[in-house]
Amino acid sequence: MQSFLNSKYNTVFYSFTIVLMIFIVLGIVTESVLLWFIPVVLAFSFYIFKDIRWLLYLFFLVLPFTVEYYLPNGFGIDIPGEPVLIIITFFTFVFIAARYSNLDLKYLKNPITIILLIHLAWIIFTALFANNSIISFKFFLAKLWYVIPMYFLPIMVLERNNLKLIFRNLLLISSFMVIFVLAKHSLTYFDFSTVSGAVSPFFRNHVSYASLITIIFPFWFLLLYWYKNRFAKSLIYIGILLFVVGIFLSYTRAAHIALLSMIFVYFIIRYRLIKHVLILATISIVLLFGYILSDNKYLDLAPDYNKTITYDDFDDIVNATYQGTDLSTMERLYRWVSGYNMIRERPVTGFGPGNFYSSYRPYTVTSFQTYVSDNPEKSGIHSYYLMTLVDQGFPGLLIFLALVFYSLIHGEYLYHKLKDPELKRLLIAVMLSLVSIYLILLINDMVESIKTGTILFFDLALMILIGKWGKVAEQNKG
Repeated sequence: MQSFLNSKYNTVFYSFTIVLMIFIVLGIVTESVLLWFIPVVLAFSFYIFKDIRWLLYLFFLVLPFTVEYYLPNGFGIDIPGEPVLIIITFFTFVFIAARYSNLDLKYLKNPITIILLIHLAWIIFTALFANNSIISFKFFLAKLWYVIPMYFLPIMVLERNNLKLIFRNLLLISSFMVIFVLAKHSLTYFDFSTVSGAVSPFFRNHVSYASLITIIFPFWFLLLYWYKNRFAKSLIYIGILLFVVGIFLSYTRAAHIALLSMIFVYFIIRYRLIKHVLILATISIVLLFGYILSDNKYLDLAPDYNKTITYDDFDDIVNATYQGTDLSTMERLYRWVSGYNMIRERPVTGFGPGNFYSSYRPYTVTSFQTYVSDNPEKSGIHSYYLMTLVDQGFPGLLIFLALVFYSLIHGEYLYHKLKDPELKRLLIAVMLSLVSIYLILLINDMVESIKTGTILFFDLALMILIGKWGKVAEQNKG
């Protein structure tokens, strides 16, 4: 991006300086504290207007230690990450309005953008038919300040050399978070029953913690390529080992599977097998659900209330999962059954985005109930795909699946088209991150979680940027 300090912006700078002096004087004369804050806001606005990318750098710097905070009215907000996203969203509109004639927007005209826009439009449409439209419109606004700062803005402003700073900061701060969690967890000898307490206050639970470090794990290998210094490489290897230990000791099955899948995904992409895998997975899931739902066979899966308990040892949980006595697995089944009953009632528009928790109780089946079915955490259905189906109907699920399938198919196509080795490494890291997210979403609803959803949309933006940079590199060679 060209520097904006030309004559036009010098004029803007001097104008701001005059305005600042006026407000400083007014603040002193009136002794108004509010007026004294205005110069700071204006100065900050000018700096961001000069280079909005610094807001993106700031967000990835604060993301790992962002914490959930609940206001007295029950409204939750992630501090400081979510306010930063809201600020970025505001300045994105200002940025576009000020520089529209100079922006290269052609790379926004791609199928991923179209699917995202359809996804947002369907959310608005289904909100009109929601059980509680206010919840759905809040859901839509929150989705906007994920998509605009993490997808649309990066495509417009980021350059290749910006990524080194972003990923270095993100991985460095996340490493401190992992060290903090491991140190805290070690006080209880890494006991499974204390892992969720060890990740607080920076993460809601061990799943949120494991998801973040898993989906950003592939970017460590980019740092290995970018940093040639022996000392730097040693630190990076330590970081990789630290993350692997952190993921393992998180005792999160979805994260373990996602981490192991990265080895296979690399070869799937390399040998052009994405389409075959997606077709096989789709057929398998359809047949499985077809069998379970036929003649109400799902009722046979109902657990024994007295035998379904939580376990203090991770090995016991793995065994209990297969035996149908693990509490978390059976609680998922309890909510999935309610989701199935909800879908049958509203298959097209669903119950409205964000409305599962406030709507699912009447659709539960008592025989699937567990000790934690009172749901004190107010958590969702524990599968983002099923949650999308319940909240937004079959069209909503198909739109999201179109985004998932196209991103993977396009990513594989782009990998084999690229000639630049550095871009191919970056794309592989993005693809591994995306696949990890998509796998974690099978048994968790994490897209509305700031530490997963923002990375998802940023990965999609990077895929578009990689295609753009690949074309530029070929043109320069030509």
